[in-house]
Amino acid sequence: MAELETLLAAAIVASVGINALTSLYVMRRLQPTPARAEAAEEAEDEEENEEEDGEEEAGASTKEQILARRSQLIRQLEEERGTRIITLIHRKEPWSTDDDEPEIVLEESETILQAVRETPRDKPIDFIVHTEGGLTFAADMMAMALKHHPAKVTVMVPFYAMSSGTYLALAADEIMMEKYSILAPVEPQIDEMPANWIMAILKRKPVELIADRTILLSEKARMETENAAEFVKWLLADKMTEDQTAQVANFLVGGFMASTTPITLDVARAIGLNVTEGVPEKVHQLFETIEFGVGKKPGKVYDQ
Repeated sequence: MAELETLLAAAIVASVGINALTSLYVMRRLQPTPARAEAAEEAEDEEENEEEDGEEEAGASTKEQILARRSQLIRQLEEERGTRIITLIHRKEPWSTDDDEPEIVLEESETILQAVRETPRDKPIDFIVHTEGGLTFAADMMAMALKHHPAKVTVMVPFYAMSSGTYLALAADEIMMEKYSILAPVEPQIDEMPANWIMAILKRKPVELIADRTILLSEKARMETENAAEFVKWLLADKMTEDQTAQVANFLVGGFMASTTPITLDVARAIGLNVTEGVPEKVHQLFETIEFGVGKKPGKVYDQ
């Protein structure tokens, strides 16, 4: 009996020892080593980065979504106003990558001319313009197409229509501007110099002291200035008297202002243009789908 009790006590001691050793082994296996801890942290960081990237991708609008939103706004605006919407917008497209050189794009003049031509004769046109100019002959053609359209033409200038872009506003029956919107003088530029400045040289110096090239440039400047003035008169002929058109042409072409001098809503009204204050809200929403600064993409997500 005593021997049995001794064996049982030994078995209990051995069992307790084995359990203690097993627990110690398990604890050591479960305890992270520095390498394991570092690997775990890296894996956790990668998961967080992937989640953040996914959130950024989810928060950015795709090209298809942005184009769909533009089309939707244009359709809604056409339905509200009963017009055909045509746009000429110098812009950066927000779907270009950061590695791409930001490219300024705008609608082709041929596309715009075709859109005007295909618009029914009794359908009014709303022409949304946002340009710094530099359109040369293209602006002349578009302005002529707008002037010849039988139904009402409204040019909307939410921000600016400068230089040759101002011709488009002059061709309209009505101009819509904000208080801060601007038009600009249409004085021709010859070799990046105002035409009137070149012509002034002939009045300030004896012709014998003027280079032949300057004389030729002055003659070209004279012809370009006369052409611009006559074009302004023609665009306004059905809206003003002959004396009024001559005054407006002289104001815009005569070299009294720098090419960057802003012609605000109040000034445009003062020279006799038919200007209405305020541009429809959906026009401003349309500009929310456009990128203006590097890296500044639309802040909204547009569902298709």
